[in-house]
Amino acid sequence: MKNSFVKYQLAIIFIFIISIPGILKIAGVKSFERKDENRRFKDELKIDFGRLDYFPAAADSFTNDNFFFRSPLLDFFHRMKFFALKVSPHPEQSIIGKDGWYFLAGKELDVISGKLDFSPLAMDSFAHEWKERTNYFKSVNIPVFLIMAPFKHHVYTEKLPYNIYQSKTNRTTELANHLESKFPGLVIDPLPVLKANKDKEQLYFRLDNHWNTRAGYHATQLIIEKLRAAFPDKNIPNIPPFDWKGEKIRNGIHYHVMGIEELEEYAENPVFKDPKSSEAESFNFKVVPDFAYPDQFEKHFKNESLKNGLRVLFIRDSYADALIPFAREVFSESLFIFDAWQYKINQEIVESYQPDVVIFLGLETLIDHYIIKYD
Repeated sequence: MKNSFVKYQLAIIFIFIISIPGILKIAGVKSFERKDENRRFKDELKIDFGRLDYFPAAADSFTNDNFFFRSPLLDFFHRMKFFALKVSPHPEQSIIGKDGWYFLAGKELDVISGKLDFSPLAMDSFAHEWKERTNYFKSVNIPVFLIMAPFKHHVYTEKLPYNIYQSKTNRTTELANHLESKFPGLVIDPLPVLKANKDKEQLYFRLDNHWNTRAGYHATQLIIEKLRAAFPDKNIPNIPPFDWKGEKIRNGIHYHVMGIEELEEYAENPVFKDPKSSEAESFNFKVVPDFAYPDQFEKHFKNESLKNGLRVLFIRDSYADALIPFAREVFSESLFIFDAWQYKINQEIVESYQPDVVIFLGLETLIDHYIIKYD
């Protein structure tokens, strides 16, 4: 009997170890709290006998997401990589920069290295697309503008690690210049003003990829200047007086990727001394099918105190969130449409809402979506 145990001891120990989570669950021992990993977990497992080839991968995902010791083991892994080895636990997603700054890996690194610079053919595709768009907006007598929000790497380049190669070219700047040469006045470029102010104030979250409301303030100022020139007869006031209110937060894509609970930073939000705008009734435009954030699809605001003001339609992504507190106060009416990163003309919405001006605002790494045709 002893010899049999010795012979099979590794198998017995292995079976015992993998049985521990089940034993503890049956015994009623509370499992470890699962941490937010900035993604959706697979919480149920179904068998579809018509598609059994998908079952092994689904079972693997379910097991990984519901393993009893998942949280403490992940926590140990993250802390060992972060504190002991001084590297990102998931370098394919996030990289650790200088002075507590964190940056996205993947496409962003390919863009800043020049690997994804636009070819002449791609430039022509953008020009063709915007010719069609500007022709449409001219036909309905609505001026249109384009803002390509810079990602953090292009503003805080000095905070990137030394081993990150930075190209001397910037594909977004080159595209902006190309479009401006063909459609004067189309592009509103926030990059110069952000670079000019980045040492005076923090303009991006350290633990997230988004710019913050201070950057949103500068972007809104650029929009105001552009629209005052385009609509000299309209009442576009200055951004009204406000104070910055800061709060300590533990959030952001890099916060979740690093998995270090004590990481934190300050977020600032404007508090207006005499706010005039209010959230208006929704138009209930049809939401993009399967959009992950349907509650963000449509945001509508009015400032009834403004007479002879502007009705502005923003076709946007999440970067426009930083502008909303200011835009809603300086325009008589503003409608923000988040069309699932498609940045389409949204002709039905344009012709129903009948804005005075349309502004497309999206992250620069997603600008190729403008030349992708969606159904």
